[in-house]
Amino acid sequence: NGALKVMAKENIGLVISDWIMPNMNGLELLRTIRADEKLKNTPFIMVTAEGQKKNVMDALESGVNSYIVKPFTPEVLLVKLKKVFKEA
Repeated sequence: NGALKVMAKENIGLVISDWIMPNMNGLELLRTIRADEKLKNTPFIMVTAEGQKKNVMDALESGVNSYIVKPFTPEVLLVKLKKVFKEA
């Protein structure tokens, strides 16, 4: 996965990932990051058009910091970012 390659080389302070992606979905990326000792504390926001309760629960159980359902406004993103960085 391209994101993991970048994260292995660069110091990334936040991941904002869509749920649906080619090769590896957002939940798989989240779980892979949380399982990596070096990356596990990286703040992670999941973005998806699917607001299904099961998806939200899977992401929360896997350690997502926040969750945004599309479509969203810049104000919603700002609120989520403030919350994530307040927790960090």
